[in-house]
Amino acid sequence: MIKPKGTIEIAKIPLQETRLFQYRYPDWKKLYSKLMPEINRHKMADPKGLPGGNARCWRGIKEYTHQKDLLKPINTIVSGWLAYYFPGDYFRAHVNYWTNINKPGSLNMIHNHVMASCHLSGVYYVQGEKTGAIRFYTHEQLYNLIPDGMPYQNKIGHGPSDGDILLFPSYLQHDVDVNLSNRDRITIGFNVVLKKKGEKSNDETKH
Repeated sequence: MIKPKGTIEIAKIPLQETRLFQYRYPDWKKLYSKLMPEINRHKMADPKGLPGGNARCWRGIKEYTHQKDLLKPINTIVSGWLAYYFPGDYFRAHVNYWTNINKPGSLNMIHNHVMASCHLSGVYYVQGEKTGAIRFYTHEQLYNLIPDGMPYQNKIGHGPSDGDILLFPSYLQHDVDVNLSNRDRITIGFNVVLKKKGEKSNDETKH
């Protein structure tokens, strides 16, 4: 409540909130040393990668032998999201992940992950320092519906560090700026499907 004058009270009623969850994985250097050889072998074995990607960007899907290590930061941030929005409830989280390698000069066009039929999406930066910010847009920001000077007019951007992990609703529009560095931007993208206790799912992680 706020009281502008006298005893008049004006309520502030939230309609919706969209929060971007961010975490710096403390053991990122160890994870880097485990993942990079596998990522390099993966790309050498499948140099074309998946179709339909952005220019100068390689994508591939492979279950890495160090998957348990990779799932540690993912599980941590998903558990944090669940504890914030569903405190005390029990969920299982089914995680699908893939690898992205963005060469210098490349970018990622604006998109969302709705077609993946998932609840949450995220990105883990195996190598991200100075390789371009990721930017997030609400519907109102995307279509320039908010007048100049009003709250929430500006999009939210994050300049990643190596070992950063982000989590956000799958419907949230986002893109990635041009990689102006002299090294590849290497990330693990992932989608999360949530199921409450009692619902069946395979290959799950638990909160």
